[in-house]
Amino acid sequence: MQVNCINPLVSFGRALTTKEQAEFEKEVNKAKKELNIDKTTATIFDFSVPSLNRDSGIGTSFSYDAQKLAEFLKAMCGINSIQLQPQGEISNYVRSPYSGTGFSLGAHIIDLTKLSEEKYGGLLTEQDLSSPFMTRVKDHDSVDYDNIFAPDGQKSMLQKAYARFIKLDANSPLKQEYEQFKRENTYWLEKDALYEAAAVANGSSDMRTWPERDKNVFATKQGDAERIAQLKYVKDDKGNNVVDFNEFVQFIADKQQKESKQNFNAQGIDIYGDCQIGFSQKDYWAHKSAFYPTYEFGCDIGDGKYSCWSPAIDFSKLNSEAGELLYNKFNLFFKRYNGVRIDAAWQLIKPLICEPAVQNGKDVFDNNGNKIGYKLAHQPNVGGKIINDIVLKAADDNNVPRSKVFLELLGGNSYDSLDAVKHSGAALIHITKYASDDWGRVKHYEAHGSNKYQNMRPGDYTIGPGTHDDETLLEQVDKYKSRIPALARDLYMNPHELENSPEAFSKAIWSELFTTKNQFATLPDILGSQRRINTPNTTNGNWAYRANQDYEREYFKNLAQGKGLNLADALAKALKAKHHGRGNALVSKLENYAQILRQDGPMTRKEADKLYA
Repeated sequence: MQVNCINPLVSFGRALTTKEQAEFEKEVNKAKKELNIDKTTATIFDFSVPSLNRDSGIGTSFSYDAQKLAEFLKAMCGINSIQLQPQGEISNYVRSPYSGTGFSLGAHIIDLTKLSEEKYGGLLTEQDLSSPFMTRVKDHDSVDYDNIFAPDGQKSMLQKAYARFIKLDANSPLKQEYEQFKRENTYWLEKDALYEAAAVANGSSDMRTWPERDKNVFATKQGDAERIAQLKYVKDDKGNNVVDFNEFVQFIADKQQKESKQNFNAQGIDIYGDCQIGFSQKDYWAHKSAFYPTYEFGCDIGDGKYSCWSPAIDFSKLNSEAGELLYNKFNLFFKRYNGVRIDAAWQLIKPLICEPAVQNGKDVFDNNGNKIGYKLAHQPNVGGKIINDIVLKAADDNNVPRSKVFLELLGGNSYDSLDAVKHSGAALIHITKYASDDWGRVKHYEAHGSNKYQNMRPGDYTIGPGTHDDETLLEQVDKYKSRIPALARDLYMNPHELENSPEAFSKAIWSELFTTKNQFATLPDILGSQRRINTPNTTNGNWAYRANQDYEREYFKNLAQGKGLNLADALAKALKAKHHGRGNALVSKLENYAQILRQDGPMTRKEADKLYA
């Protein structure tokens, strides 16, 4: 087979050489232009980023390693945006990022190695970074939460950094940045830090165990001024002022988040934040007057049962405290990121509110760890008010295009919520996992019809094979063969080939995504892994996936086995579909590259350069 624009001595089945990579990217860009592709997004959790040198047991998008991963994904997979999942605070007991804080960034994703740099005042030394905490992790493919939250873990390291920070001259550049950060975040910063002071004062981070007065410091918008003044003087076991220390931690996290955004943008990659609809205990405590006293957001989990999963804002206060809370939350997201994904956006349009069940004074949980509740007889009727008057206003105020606001309308009351937001300018998130003639196909969304999921323009939505809560694409190939007839018809492919070849079926799923303007996929799917990120309604093994430290080799190895995103193959098939099954010169070139990437051979660009120099 003749390989166009490639060294004629090449043999198939390997990573591309540096020279070939440049030619490959040119052909990819031609194909994306012809297909009118705009945003190709990788969904990445911070914890999934590999650490290539020192490893505390968790990854972070703030690291230089994340920049290298992004560079690789852009070159091989055409990624030009990254959807980062929620970056709020978690604990070793509540690990889901969707249970994290809405304002405070998680201390667990601060890149400690950067604190040794001059721009961070050398707050940590090489000796600090060689501590057991940074060197004892053995399994680099899974998150080690126990190590992160160990007594000598992340917090202890940040306390060392803080001890040096407070000794810096008040006029030092870092101290000046710190003071500016505090001035710019008055709405939430001190309140979140005061929560930590109350936790230390009461010996528990669970506010439900605190005395009534401390539970209700912000039961009114003005707050309990006397108790607030007292909490400002609480010190931790290291003698640090708790409020000052936590404001310092947020400053460092914010500084690194801004730097990482700048670095990603310099690579030509937009960064999207994931704004979860849920609120943490800290959010609830700090803005209590904006919430219902006992009601929570919930969802239907089947068999007549409802799960409660977060304090619910008081929808009767959208013109006061609740509206102010939501605006400030989204306003901060639009300052931090190039765009925003709104998790379970239907809860802001047609919410489902529940009252938690209680037995013997305690919450009730089922065998899967779901907090059980009762659906209220009368639900709030919100419509498009929050999305249009609060969320999109915050986007407009920060000069963020509405096309960079993604609404996850999957599950729950999604279908009933479509009318309120379908033509708002925000893009809707869809998946092909359950695709059939009636729903889930690109051809269905863009066809004319009476279904609410039809009559969409390509830019009205973004589509992927599944979210972080779904089976991996490789698992879907084994389970959803009913998709094959419609998929084959849409792509002008032979259905018998898809039925008899899991690889062909997998590649067809990828190809469909590239027949429309915006597409996304999770990092495990892109790299060809079969590891799940999260299995809903289960408690074990979730939120632990990390990409292999040698992800380049892993990716090319999986491509050789027909797994992962072979971009050349996906674009070639998408172009054929556009031309009703016919190929052309560009398709031929892409198919040749697809074959190179399909078989065994050198599994890194460095090895390919050496072998084919």
